[in-house]
Amino acid sequence: MEEAFIVFCGLADRNDTLKPNEVSSVKEICFTEGVNLLVHLGFVFCSLFGLIVIKCRQSSTTTFHIDSGLRGWIHFPWHNIRWILTFFYIFISACCVGDGILSQLYSKFNRPFIYIPDAAQLASCLLSIIYYDVAESANAPMFLVLFIFHWPAACSINAFKVYQLYSQSFITSDLTFLLVCILVSIYGLFLILELSIFFKKGYFCPGYSRDIPPLELQDPEKKFHQPYVNILSQITYTWISWLLKSGYREPIKMEVLGKLSQEETARTNFDLLKMYYDQQKENKPSGRAGSRDLGKIFVKAFGGPFLIAAFLKIIGDLAGFGGPLCIDGILRFVTAESKESEKGIHFVNFWEFTSNGYVLAFLMLCTVLLQNFCLQISYYIVIRDGIHIKAALQTMIYLKALSLPLWVFNGGLLTVGQIINHMSVDAFQITMAAFMGYYIIAIPIQIILAVLLLYMQLGYSALIGVSIIILLAPLQYFISKRFASIQKRTLECSDERIKKSNEMLQGIKLLKLNSWEGIFIKAVEVAREKELKYMLKGAAYVIVTLFLTQVTPVLATVVTFSIYSSLSGSPLTANKAFSALALFDKFSAPLLMFPMIVKIMVNAIVSTCRLASFFNTEELKRMTPSDTGYKEAEYCLTPLDTSGKNGYMPVELMQTEGKDVPDHSNNHNDSLDHPDKSHPDAIINYPNGAKPEECNPDDVELLPKCSMGNALEIHNGCFAWDSNSNRSVLQDISIKISKSKVTVIVGKVGSGKTSLVSAILGEMTTVSGHVVWASANQPIAYSAQIPWLRNASLQDNIVFEESFDEVRFQTVIDACALQSDIDILPAGQLTEIGEKGINLSGGQKQRVSVARALYSRCSVVILDDPLSALDVYVGSHVFHQGIMGILKKENRTAIIITHKLEYVEEADYIIALQDGKIEIQGTYQDISKQNPNLVKAWKSLTAKDDHKEEKETQAEMVDEVSKVKKRPDDNLNGKLMQEEEKEEGSISLKIYWLYVRSIGLFFSFFLILAVATKQSFLVAVDFWLAEWSSAGNRSEMTATQHENDGESAVFNHYLYGYIGLACGGILCALFSSLTHVISGIRASKYLFTNMLQNITTLPLRFFETTPVGRILNRFSSDFKTIDDQIPSNLERLMWHIVMCLSAIVINVIVTPFFLLPVIPLLVLYYFLQMFFRASARELQRLDSITKSPVFAHFSETLGGLTTIRAYRREDKFFQQILNKIDCNTVAYLYLNTVNRWLGIRLDLIGTSIVFASAICSLLTATLGYLQAGLVGLAILYALKMSTYLNWCIREFADMEMQMNAVERVNHYTTLPSEQINEVQIGTGSNPTNWPHSGEIEFNEVSVRYDKNLDPVLHKLTLKIKPGTRVGICGRTGSGKSSLTLALLRIIDNFEGCIKIDGVDISSVTLDHLRKAISIIPQEPILFSGTIRFNLDPNSVHSDEKLWEMLEAAQLKPLVSDLPEGLNTLMAEGSENFSLGQRQLFCIARALTKKSKITIMDEATASVDMETDAAFQNVIRTAFMNSTVLIIAHRTRTIMDCERVLVMEQGKIVEDGDPKILQQNDSLFAKLVKGAK
Repeated sequence: MEEAFIVFCGLADRNDTLKPNEVSSVKEICFTEGVNLLVHLGFVFCSLFGLIVIKCRQSSTTTFHIDSGLRGWIHFPWHNIRWILTFFYIFISACCVGDGILSQLYSKFNRPFIYIPDAAQLASCLLSIIYYDVAESANAPMFLVLFIFHWPAACSINAFKVYQLYSQSFITSDLTFLLVCILVSIYGLFLILELSIFFKKGYFCPGYSRDIPPLELQDPEKKFHQPYVNILSQITYTWISWLLKSGYREPIKMEVLGKLSQEETARTNFDLLKMYYDQQKENKPSGRAGSRDLGKIFVKAFGGPFLIAAFLKIIGDLAGFGGPLCIDGILRFVTAESKESEKGIHFVNFWEFTSNGYVLAFLMLCTVLLQNFCLQISYYIVIRDGIHIKAALQTMIYLKALSLPLWVFNGGLLTVGQIINHMSVDAFQITMAAFMGYYIIAIPIQIILAVLLLYMQLGYSALIGVSIIILLAPLQYFISKRFASIQKRTLECSDERIKKSNEMLQGIKLLKLNSWEGIFIKAVEVAREKELKYMLKGAAYVIVTLFLTQVTPVLATVVTFSIYSSLSGSPLTANKAFSALALFDKFSAPLLMFPMIVKIMVNAIVSTCRLASFFNTEELKRMTPSDTGYKEAEYCLTPLDTSGKNGYMPVELMQTEGKDVPDHSNNHNDSLDHPDKSHPDAIINYPNGAKPEECNPDDVELLPKCSMGNALEIHNGCFAWDSNSNRSVLQDISIKISKSKVTVIVGKVGSGKTSLVSAILGEMTTVSGHVVWASANQPIAYSAQIPWLRNASLQDNIVFEESFDEVRFQTVIDACALQSDIDILPAGQLTEIGEKGINLSGGQKQRVSVARALYSRCSVVILDDPLSALDVYVGSHVFHQGIMGILKKENRTAIIITHKLEYVEEADYIIALQDGKIEIQGTYQDISKQNPNLVKAWKSLTAKDDHKEEKETQAEMVDEVSKVKKRPDDNLNGKLMQEEEKEEGSISLKIYWLYVRSIGLFFSFFLILAVATKQSFLVAVDFWLAEWSSAGNRSEMTATQHENDGESAVFNHYLYGYIGLACGGILCALFSSLTHVISGIRASKYLFTNMLQNITTLPLRFFETTPVGRILNRFSSDFKTIDDQIPSNLERLMWHIVMCLSAIVINVIVTPFFLLPVIPLLVLYYFLQMFFRASARELQRLDSITKSPVFAHFSETLGGLTTIRAYRREDKFFQQILNKIDCNTVAYLYLNTVNRWLGIRLDLIGTSIVFASAICSLLTATLGYLQAGLVGLAILYALKMSTYLNWCIREFADMEMQMNAVERVNHYTTLPSEQINEVQIGTGSNPTNWPHSGEIEFNEVSVRYDKNLDPVLHKLTLKIKPGTRVGICGRTGSGKSSLTLALLRIIDNFEGCIKIDGVDISSVTLDHLRKAISIIPQEPILFSGTIRFNLDPNSVHSDEKLWEMLEAAQLKPLVSDLPEGLNTLMAEGSENFSLGQRQLFCIARALTKKSKITIMDEATASVDMETDAAFQNVIRTAFMNSTVLIIAHRTRTIMDCERVLVMEQGKIVEDGDPKILQQNDSLFAKLVKGAK
């Protein structure tokens, strides 16, 4: 035993001649170290035994639900502090081992006690955290009792060791003494932690029970476990490896990702943002939050994590300066003379330890690791914070949109495109600012510290070099300021382009019918060219910024190294040159990031201003939610603007008995009990929007009392759309709507019928008077004039978020005559309805909309022209069975607008409007007495006799546009909308090749050449510096007085060479920046033009099965990626690739041994990125795909705002957008996390490469084979490589993800168009004169809407002579419109042929065919622009001609009254005109065309009968020489036709003169009788 002790102490060597007192000191220290060794070895053995016990115990018991498959992650108290303390403990233990080894190397004889206990300590240190993690994972705190024995023992022995060292005159400059003092502190802290846990948990007390895992972990659907794992797993993201393994085996699906945890949801983050927004508004006297206020709100709501990330970023940046300092020390070590060993025991001091090259290599490894971990954690935090901001903003934008008044759109203040841009672009810009904003804090600190260190290294010459960077900063500021204004204009142009694109897509059917695609392509291209023009201007500033970014460090180093020797009087040595070069490289990242940060922050500021303006837009003023008696959702929407200052008068709560309509507000109980008594708390209107305390009591106007039994009253109402408008649309409106009665509103086109309904619904501004309801905020069943349907099943459209009642549903279906339509649909009532109901006919859409109103349990029902698109049988059925049946039976109040005057006699009350005023109102009998001439006129228009309407006996067929017929086997789930395409696997090389071709092959070659040449010059500059600095080292060692002249010549040689190479690099950098920016614009322009051109040529079926939001996502988000992200990412990727290649080549040249460690690391790197990319690209695709439903739902909501608000379904729709945003968030959150998973592993590989390079270079230099300059060059490039390897794979992954945008754009670019296999008119035909007469011939024609669907026309044969007016009638779904669509080749003619003037239309180009035929569609569509543009898009007619057509269409008085006349602008969606007026504009447009063939598809369905009758006279004269096909449900419209076709089930069943047909017992005769 004694001999072992002597060997352990190193006293066995007889040549070791120590004095007796020295031997005694050695034995004392050796004994202490021996005890220390036993303590740590004892812990190692005990902990290993404890691990075995815990594992065995774990296998026999469970601490968690077996079904969930999750670990029971329990964090003991002080969990994070323990892990952080352990990491520090590991570092100190490693330093102890290094201290022992170095002390041994400096000693002549072997002293095992110096390093063996330290090695055991390091082992026990590592084992302690493993033991703790296993005990924590097993939820077994009692096993921590081992630490309660270990830490006191270790602390005691080290405290005694401190005493021993101090007694032997050791001080803190002696490293051993310093390390032992630190260890005592660490053990003491560990002991405090253990005792704290012991007393807090009480795990040996009788009542102890183990903790239960968090609730989030108990839900197997919630799989995002970042907050619940240990710190090591958190900072290495090991926990998410399960997803990467799954993604490597098979493509990731959304179901695999599970649900979000509560703190990640859009609801949570929206509530946070909304709370601070409301607080900020309350603190503002104006009640409005400006852009600065909105910025403060972001900081308050989400600033906490941002500050933590900024702190970690600063720590990481500070750690990054360890690399240059270590390079300086390593090069000093290489050039210094080796130290001789000493005979006695030598304990190294702090400076000896930190000047050793190998120790410095280890310290460099640690600092790079610290830097990487801090940066990766900070990236994760800010990106997660940015995701929260994006989700909250998108939710808040949606909520704001729900409360926007219609006049905001009609008046042109906002467009759908702008709001979609708010949702996509602006939210993205602010998210990017959250991602990158902390660089604003980090960059100045990094630059200041770099300047200080450079000054310490090179003195004043460094400050002169840095001054160049400072002098160029104002130039970059000026550039950024100019770029800000350019970017603002670019975003405005982007808004305009999105608006034009949206308008083109919304009206694509009309464009195709009239062959106007080219006009709108040109309009979008003009907007795009304008956008590209500003992008090019911005690109010029980007080029200058990138050039300055790359050139500034090079200029600074040139100036610094040029004047260093002159100012300092000493040669430039390797350690100073390369440590300075590494420090100057620290400027590269800030300077590279600076222009990006400026651009991002400028964009964010612009977007914040835009959003602040949007959030301050006026809102509809409604009752507060507390007055609502109808709350189904957990979250009740509260209007943002409750100040009453936006010009809106409230929709008032009426005083009533409260028996028929219950009210849940406690504030009105007295008035409910005493209806004749005015309630003191009744809602009042304060004049001029003043607050109560600002009002004179005499100015207060109490609400008028309402008669008992009324559902609604309007008292002296004047209404306008715009709150700032001086013109009232409705004047002197006073009406009373009785409960349980049917009120019919009639009037001519433009008389204000729909406006009155809007006023009743609270959608208009109440200029004066009151709208008083019987119950506050009661839901109202509303069927709009233009039916609004959702992209959902037919059942969901009718049920509309209410509970499903099979009996009630079937009753409503029968009442609306929808059963036969449902029977034909592929999945019956579960068949999906296309966006805006595009796969239903006009009549079917109208009946679905009416069915929704009937199915609802609302006490008030408003139907706006519900019968206009229905034939007489169906219209009569719906009116009598539905309106007069269900509504009357259920005692519901009905308000109906109609032009079907034959039904007014059956109404309980009639209101007739004219020019925005009430002409007359009362019962039919009252009006007959007051104004018999008016009733006589109504009768003359309807030609009503005593015939009773016949019941409909035949089933309805599928109707005109885009029906989905039932197929035997296919599509039984009723899905119409195609799932968004999602490629699987890696991005095809074809996509990369497409992008190269988009840039141009010649230009792409120059792109690669520019990058390679630039890097070649930069590498040459660094090699030249290595040679120069090595020469400086030699000169410093051998300098004599006689060699000064020679040194001057050598200095000039190196200086001029350095300057020359640097200038070459600067020019190449300029060329590289120029080619990258221009190439991005070229590619974007090429891809956009091709996609736009192809989309407009796609068949109409594509637009029926693809949501507009999905296509708009291509035009907005995808092209935002192609415009901005791909070009900048491509430049960085190419630069970093050549940087990594340069680093490998340089290290291999300097020290070939470098290949030994780097080859396996590069192999690991390759497989790691392959493993990562398999999952990352699928997550990126899921992120892209889950964005589309957000925009589609948003667009759908904007189209149905009035309906949603009427039904009070805001809460339901709000919840739906929350779910869709969460779906997108979960994909992006996982994408961010797997990026961090990769990042930290690449950082570890990069750190290993740095360490390998340093060790290889040190070994080679120590052996005398390497100059100091080359050692510095190798380590410098290894440091760069560690950073750029990470950037390479990250940017390559980003590039692959961003190329997904190119892939998605290419998908729409390569879809087959409808013009395949098309040829020009045959020989002998003159296209300019065709058609010359208008003869039409159908020969055995069968058509269908899709090759997988059944035909809608069956072997139809028909010949129409030139100039004939042919009426086409039939019940809904008989195939009337299908016949006309076949004539225009909108649908597939798969059998037979159609000829016009003897020419088969399949041989005519679509453009020529559709321009030759005029069509007035069933749905009137007008575009934003002037009236002149809408009448004559090709600008070929004179103003006189246009006025003539307006007069013929009964529109001249209306347009003449407009201030701008023909130059009056249409609002987006032409909402500033009524539906009937829009239809008349469409008629006028057809009149200007003067085609030989004109199709009128229900052209007068939405106009009153008087206007219809006048227009029939116009048709007889204006289209005298044209063949006219008239589709109508009003038989009066076609009675004057020369020929009538009656269709049934896609076939012509009757054909002849209408006068003859109506005299016999024909189907046409029944239709005529039904109309009478």
